Amino acid sequence: MHNHMEYLSSSASFRKVPDALRHFVKKYFETAFYVYLAFIVLKSMLTATMIPVNWWNPRVENILQLAALVMVMWKAASNDVWTARERVLAVFLCGSLLLSWHSYSYAFIYELAVLIFLAHGMEFRKILTVHLAVSLAVTLVTVILALSGRIENLTYHQESHNYRARMAFGFLYPTDFCAHLFFMTLSYVWLRLRRIRWGEIATIAVLGIFTWVCCDARTTTLLFALLVLRLGIMKLRAHRASSVKSADHAACGSRTTREALRSAERRTGTAQKSAERRTGTVVFSRFREWIDRLIVLSAPIFAAMMILMSRFYSESSGFLRFVNRVLNKRLYYGHIGFERYNVRLWAQNVEMYGAGGAVKRTTEYFFLDSSYVNILLRLGLVVLAAMLMILVITANRERKTGDHLKLFLLFLIIAACVIEHHLIEIQANPFLLLVLAADDGRRDDFHVSRRGIHSSSDIHKFQA
Repeated sequence: MHNHMEYLSSSASFRKVPDALRHFVKKYFETAFYVYLAFIVLKSMLTATMIPVNWWNPRVENILQLAALVMVMWKAASNDVWTARERVLAVFLCGSLLLSWHSYSYAFIYELAVLIFLAHGMEFRKILTVHLAVSLAVTLVTVILALSGRIENLTYHQESHNYRARMAFGFLYPTDFCAHLFFMTLSYVWLRLRRIRWGEIATIAVLGIFTWVCCDARTTTLLFALLVLRLGIMKLRAHRASSVKSADHAACGSRTTREALRSAERRTGTAQKSAERRTGTVVFSRFREWIDRLIVLSAPIFAAMMILMSRFYSESSGFLRFVNRVLNKRLYYGHIGFERYNVRLWAQNVEMYGAGGAVKRTTEYFFLDSSYVNILLRLGLVVLAAMLMILVITANRERKTGDHLKLFLLFLIIAACVIEHHLIEIQANPFLLLVLAADDGRRDDFHVSRRGIHSSSDIHKFQA
């Protein structure tokens, strides 16, 4: 009997070892993930600037890939809760990226696949905070070094823009600098949301004017203007709603006032007007619901439009010539890309010669600015499908939760990438990690708590 009790005690102690190890893994994985994310963003940001990165070599790249493998194994050992839908999604997204990386070794594809997998269940606000902190620090250091003459501050004068000076502020190209400013602003707004103040909105407006005056970035300026307009409307509605609520509260505070209001309502027919307002509200809600659904599908719609117009571009079409002129020859260069390269399932080497980072003007310019055309020709059809799936899933999640501001921010990213190539670049766009990350306690269509997994509909019923 005594030996049997000793056996039970020893087996219980043995079971404590895996539990302690599992607790250690969960406790320190989050810190390791944010350190890895910060290093990837730092490395990627430096490659977009004129700061010389002499320490980067293939050996460091191999060490970084080994560290990524260790992080993946660490994540697998953390015994995280995965739903069946998340497993299928992770296998498709990460698998397509890794297979494309295997076809042609674009390092950023491998890093993105690892980060999407590691971000599963992580709090997206913390991801954005780390990304924004590193991006802002690198941007400030780059601008200071460029303005002080420590690194090259490239200035471009384009004939089509009346030879206006376009400063890059230490980055490879002015539009790259402006794109980083815009994505950092979106991250900041996502973190602040409805707590944002008028002073912050005014600062965003100043940034938009700055991109126009100093960089002649017309697209980024337009995006900043749309963002400021949306935030301004949100603040005005919130102020009006608070004013109406205060007035109703004051009116309901007095019994005499309530009786007077009822009498006035019966005399003037206010009840009928209230019914009409409710009818108008229902119509507006239905209209906004259709707009939200259209935004969810905007990524594949924009991708199809840019790909088809680039593929079948012809100077004989007046409409395509007009669009090409508005988009600054993006259809023309996209058409050249389709003539030089075939559409493949996986990645291929596409030689591009841009104007960024060059002191002298290049003799041959060829660059695929549109993210959708760029991903299709460089990374393959499967990767493009994966990126569109990420955009549709994340936008549809915000539509279901009714967060129209977040949905609008995602739409700005989708629209910006029609003519910008930063969609798949983790140093600019951290919102790709949202697909498996936890957004305000929600993960995909499920909520994970200590009691188990509950559907989002059950959560809304409980909150109601």
